[in-house]
Amino acid sequence: MAIFTITGATGSVGQAIVNQLLEENHSVRILSTRKGLSMEGVKVYTWNTDQGTIDLAALEGADHLIHLAGATVSKRWTPKYKQAIMDSRVQGTQLLINALQKVKNGPSSVVSASAIGIYGSDFNNELDETSPAADDFLASVTRTWESYTQKFESSRCRSVQLRIGIVLDQGAGVLGQLEPFAKWGIASPLGSGNQWTSWIHVEDLARMFLFAATQPISSGPYNAVGPSPLTNKAFIKELCRAIRRPMIFPAVPGFVLKLVLGEMATLALMSQKVSPAKIVGAGFTFQYSSAAQALQQIYSK
Repeated sequence: MAIFTITGATGSVGQAIVNQLLEENHSVRILSTRKGLSMEGVKVYTWNTDQGTIDLAALEGADHLIHLAGATVSKRWTPKYKQAIMDSRVQGTQLLINALQKVKNGPSSVVSASAIGIYGSDFNNELDETSPAADDFLASVTRTWESYTQKFESSRCRSVQLRIGIVLDQGAGVLGQLEPFAKWGIASPLGSGNQWTSWIHVEDLARMFLFAATQPISSGPYNAVGPSPLTNKAFIKELCRAIRRPMIFPAVPGFVLKLVLGEMATLALMSQKVSPAKIVGAGFTFQYSSAAQALQQIYSK
């Protein structure tokens, strides 16, 4: 049994990780900004990234730290909110770095969330961890975030960054936004529908965080995506099939998405065919190898 400390544990991915850890009888601590929060089987500690305060007891004696905390990017990107997206990642990570320097017995690994948004949009090439970073907003945030999380690495601590693709979890994230349209029978491809979608089932992602924390893999970035990317049109078709609804409407034009979502339409229109070969080569195996399999499992519940 190991002791895990988690930031961002109340989100969809964080909850899946907590559930996986508890199933394996690990001891779980979470750092939360919500005072009075209680979770069954979990010890809750508080931190405040704006005020720079943190309960060091959450980190003392922990074997592994999983760092997920950061403002969601799935919210309209006003100039003010774009700054909040960046600040939440930088301030939270720096606070953890400072705190770990004060504890006597800190973790031997830190696994941090990152994103495949670092690569930008590419319709033609398969992207791996050596692919160059883009120069748009998402890539800038991700590059900066990784530059901070890399500072966790030391002679006694590995630092791994998992570049996460579209997470498939019922009622959350992308699926949470698409499900109502699919159930109403009005789901349709976005933009051209030809953009590549790199996805991962939330249970596989939770297992990957545990794998990266506990196995002696090298520090550095790893793509956290499933082994079978598909086009947006094919993804929407598989979603409709899993929900047992037809896909009868043509694509939503890109300019309409941009009018409705503003700059955030980038999330819907970017193309990313991302390879998980590095994490697979390190020994990780997927439970869900196709989007069809993942979606069928999610909606068979």
